Amino acid sequence: MAKTKELTEDLRLRIVAVHKSGKGYKTISKCFEVPGDTVQSIIKKYKTFCTVKNLRGRGRKPKVTPVLARRIVREVKKNPRITTKAILMNLGSAGGNISRQTVQRTLHTAGFHECRPRRTPLLQIRHTKACLAFANAHLDKEEDFWSSVL
Repeated sequence: MAKTKELTEDLRLRIVAVHKSGKGYKTISKCFEVPGDTVQSIIKKYKTFCTVKNLRGRGRKPKVTPVLARRIVREVKKNPRITTKAILMNLGSAGGNISRQTVQRTLHTAGFHECRPRRTPLLQIRHTKACLAFANAHLDKEEDFWSSVL
């Protein structure tokens, strides 16, 4: 197959304009020195899509629709500390089958970068015992001492 160059948008518009004026494919082909089947495909494309611009590619459609993306962003604006898991739970079936990573990507493109609450360590039995032991050991201390303790 021979290499071909893409016709400019201006040339394609001129081909359509000449066709609208009533000229045939062969006449247009000779006038612009473009193959007849090219003229035919340009006019067919114009009749079908009402444009001569290049159409959007046929890549994979995004899982997150613009409506869903706005909903996710709205939820984060309402509560900035919400986790992605919680967002997924709130979306429920409206979110379809999207992952936590997809929600993170959506937020990242919207300009929301990680805002995580600090993790508070869980108190264990030994911690409570140590606190109690400290309190019992210092029961007889005065208020001056307690004001210096954090």
